[in-house]
Amino acid sequence: MSRNTSHSLTPAAPRFLDLSVSLASGLTSGLTGVETAGAETVSWVVDLLAPPANLNLPPFALLLLADRLAALYALAFPDEEGWLDEVVGAWTDEADVGETLGRFLQRVNQRLFPVWVEVWEIELEAIEWRLYEIPLLTLGFDIWDEGWDDFPEPVPYLLHLIYGRWRGNDMGQDEFAALYPEHPVPYGLEPQRLATALRSLAEEAGEAALLPAPLDALPDLIAMLCQDTGNIFLDVGEMGLAEGGGHPDWTAENVALLAAQWREAEPLWGRIQRLLAWQGGTPEEVAGKLTAVRRALLAAWGDLELELEGELELEGEEEEA
Repeated sequence: MSRNTSHSLTPAAPRFLDLSVSLASGLTSGLTGVETAGAETVSWVVDLLAPPANLNLPPFALLLLADRLAALYALAFPDEEGWLDEVVGAWTDEADVGETLGRFLQRVNQRLFPVWVEVWEIELEAIEWRLYEIPLLTLGFDIWDEGWDDFPEPVPYLLHLIYGRWRGNDMGQDEFAALYPEHPVPYGLEPQRLATALRSLAEEAGEAALLPAPLDALPDLIAMLCQDTGNIFLDVGEMGLAEGGGHPDWTAENVALLAAQWREAEPLWGRIQRLLAWQGGTPEEVAGKLTAVRRALLAAWGDLELELEGELELEGEEEEA
């Protein structure tokens, strides 16, 4: 969300527009012909205000944006001095500004943290807000603004288990049990309370491990769905970011904080993505994934061993019969 308000001029980054050299030469040339009064004084003022021939600037309407973009390069990439030397004097219209801004955002996306890199609008007002607010790209689930069934499994399974049961209970029915009759769990099982037990299972190795990769990302996925990872990229979705006050400002503190948060989030998000993509094809594959998730939840809850004993007893009774 953008405030789209006008902003004050930010000092230009060193060497970006070369103002210190070019304007100094302009002042010197203007002062050379100074006279004390009359028409010669007017001529001196005109010469002083005219831009020097060697000053490479964009149109005046775009000058503040060029200055601001230079400041952002100095803020986000202080060690990349070569990027500050990129020419903006060739700007002629808003499309040129959008293209240059898009290149800056691509570099932020590649080197620092995820941002929206596309600049589709060509109006200056729509372009300007990205120079003052970070167009942050968060990855969290907007669980109250989107249909749960639009997410890949096991996200709907877990959402219905975490939130659907109490919502359905208000209407006198178990919504989760109705949707997943083949993968039931005890009514009191709450995945969000099993993080420690699930992480312990994920540390187990060998053929008997209940949370082999990519299933070992299950506790992280549950924390993400509960907005409990402590990381803005994983806890907040696009709608949540808008409703929470909009995009953060471009400041050195925010850039450093977001870069650190993304370094933590990136490996977790990669593991979660692998879990979501795993066995997501045929209905049989999805059913197998849900079976594995259910077994892990039951093991963390402590009921899996009892269930396995019950299955063995039932098999024994069937054989005797």
